[in-house]
Amino acid sequence: MHTLPFADIPGNHHQVSPSEPTRVTSARTYRASWAGIIEAGDPQFQALAQAFEPPHRPAATFAAIGLESQEHALIWLGAPQVLTHWALHQDDGLPIAALNQHGAFGEHWPADPAWRERIPTTTWNPDGQGIVTELDFPDGDGRVVVYELLGKPAMLPAGVSRQPVGPVPVVTWHCTRCHSAGDTLDRYASASPAERREAARAARRHLRPGRCRGASARLDQALAAVDRVVTGRPESADPTGLYAAWCQTKTTGGCTPGMVSSCAEVREARTHTARHRMATCP
Repeated sequence: MHTLPFADIPGNHHQVSPSEPTRVTSARTYRASWAGIIEAGDPQFQALAQAFEPPHRPAATFAAIGLESQEHALIWLGAPQVLTHWALHQDDGLPIAALNQHGAFGEHWPADPAWRERIPTTTWNPDGQGIVTELDFPDGDGRVVVYELLGKPAMLPAGVSRQPVGPVPVVTWHCTRCHSAGDTLDRYASASPAERREAARAARRHLRPGRCRGASARLDQALAAVDRVVTGRPESADPTGLYAAWCQTKTTGGCTPGMVSSCAEVREARTHTARHRMATCP
């Protein structure tokens, strides 16, 4: 499979299931992340074709394109000539009409072992560092930010059983209103849309009524008590906002085990996103 050039999709919109508001079902815009042609004579042809249900299971040479948004993914299977023609005319964008006419879309990328060997590892940002998506609270007070940075993941991709050596792209989320980071298990190795979907789904759960309680006086008081023990200074009479201020200046952890998200990490991710967008501006 060939990895395709990076494309940003700022301001994208996602649809969610009416019965399950944390599950994204589609996106307004997708980018193509990889593409290739599977020949009928390929030794793995049967294993690759068996990943699909009989109505859409390829019986001869076929093309595949992996499309993704910040929170969703599609795979297209169809006629190889569509992909060949597009490769010669990429400046015209994805040939949506031809894709619909000469193939079919399926939800999510296949996760079978044969496909895991073929599909390239992908991050949302070119170097695995930057903002993935931002979800606003309905009342406009704060947002939950999903982002990537290099670090130590707690959750590994499917088919991976050993922790990587050194920092790898990690996707997680942070609430700018209550500064909740979920827990360390919300730090996924960002290797495919599946991990980014899980992180974004955790972020959407935090948006649900009753999940975010806003600024925590308890955390402010706890941090004031720790500061008193460490520095010997008396506690402030009004510690309001102390935790939020600490979250803004917290050291970003990289490979530190047990690291959780922070406003400082979000700020670092924003600097990477700004740099990516400057690099891709015409």
